[in-house]
Amino acid sequence: LKAKPGSWQEAIEQIESFDFPALQDDDRAMRQNAVRCALELAWLDAWGQYFQQPLSTVTQHLAPELFEPRERVQYSVAITSATGLKLAFQSMTRRWFGFRQCKVKVGIAGQRDADRLRIIRRWMPRTELRVDANEAWSVAEIPARWQELAPYDITWVEQPVRHEAIAALAKVRSALSMKVMLDESLCSKIDAEHCLQEGWGDLFNLRLSKCGGYLRTLRLAQFAARHRFGCQLGCQVGETAVLSAAGRHFACSVKGLLALEGSFDRWLVREPLSKKDITFGRGGYAPALQRPGLGLELNTDAVERVTHRKEVLVA
Repeated sequence: LKAKPGSWQEAIEQIESFDFPALQDDDRAMRQNAVRCALELAWLDAWGQYFQQPLSTVTQHLAPELFEPRERVQYSVAITSATGLKLAFQSMTRRWFGFRQCKVKVGIAGQRDADRLRIIRRWMPRTELRVDANEAWSVAEIPARWQELAPYDITWVEQPVRHEAIAALAKVRSALSMKVMLDESLCSKIDAEHCLQEGWGDLFNLRLSKCGGYLRTLRLAQFAARHRFGCQLGCQVGETAVLSAAGRHFACSVKGLLALEGSFDRWLVREPLSKKDITFGRGGYAPALQRPGLGLELNTDAVERVTHRKEVLVA
């Protein structure tokens, strides 16, 4: 990364070819993904501004077969651990706000998933619902769990079991005709290849920092398209505007994404880090970011206030 790129294409090629030294006990090639994502976004933002290119054009350069620019996109919403009247209220407000899709967290200790889905479906009768078990189920209990949830027209279940049990899940899911989305089990190309070879699931949850940055996530989207896996764009809990902006560029340029998560900024973070609010609006709709790079202007005072530690790198 020392050589100054002569073009936007060269800047993209340089950062894609960069990698950290391999770590021991990292057979899935995933343990450095978050830091790689941070470095990559900083590089692409800087050179995108220099060459006057928005981050979304990376898709056009690297994956032209997936490039489908859009002026706006619609994000989905989530319901986490609410119960009772609070659950009913959240369901009603999400419907009134105009969301088309909703993810529901299930497998929460002390809660009956079927009871919660019954309330949600009552107030959101036409909303597409999917569930996320966050590795909470065992393989043995999946048939009973799925039987309980099936009446509520669930589109798919996300990461029902721990990654260590994902191979055993393959036999169960085929018997139930249950669509499975991989999240914790989909962090790298190695994971994607295992999924293809061993039948782990049907869909990928692509999260930029989890998957190693914009470029590697884009490569996973290409892999999915070649092998007919569906994809959603996921997000990190409490992510700031920097990662939300990168997700927006991905969402507005990659075709075929089944659901979009992210851009919750002002609903989740107390200290916005960008000068312009990029949170989605009514119905989850949000416009494409057109300015070069990430398209953000950081609030440096806010960044300073939330900084816990600084390190100076010496070449």
